[in-house]
Amino acid sequence: MNRVVLFIATLSFLAASCLKDRIAPPVGPYVPPNGDTLMYYWNFNGADSSKRNADFGVHSGAFFKYYCGYIDYTAGSVLNLVGTTDSGQCLRLRNPSDSVIFHMPTTGYDSVSIAFAIQASSNGANSNAISYTVDGVHYISTALSSNTYSVTTLFTLKTFGFSGDAAVNNNPLFAVKIVQLNNNTGTSGNNRIDNLTLHGVRK
Repeated sequence: MNRVVLFIATLSFLAASCLKDRIAPPVGPYVPPNGDTLMYYWNFNGADSSKRNADFGVHSGAFFKYYCGYIDYTAGSVLNLVGTTDSGQCLRLRNPSDSVIFHMPTTGYDSVSIAFAIQASSNGANSNAISYTVDGVHYISTALSSNTYSVTTLFTLKTFGFSGDAAVNNNPLFAVKIVQLNNNTGTSGNNRIDNLTLHGVRK
């Protein structure tokens, strides 16, 4: 009887070990530092090319504008989801493409940080740059230790903090620009952005 019990226990342990090896590492929301507040969120699930305003915003003046051939939507990502939102759709920036700008007033907030999921098609830009404006005209990267990043054909999560520049705080003119650096002049290829958030600390 003891041998039977030992045999069953051994099988259970082996089965559990195999199952554990098959479980993919968890993916999901970007968790901002303690004390941060969600300021703006675009999930793009409405797939409406005429809609530019944030799906959620602490102020009404948040919107995006694009400089590319045209925009449309395709299957989204689970990265950086907020609340019970599903992966739904993502924003697709079609070549020829230069940039997309997200206007996000930081009035009443400081220590802001942005996060988003991004993916490139096989012919899309695989290198991007991010910059921001504090005067509504000139785009800089003062607060960023590095403002260029690679883009792969799989969705990856990118995060950038702007606490190094006090001019970002409590600023109604704050906006972030994402620029495609290569593979962006043809008539095929695209970059895809999903679940873009801005967090900050309420003053």
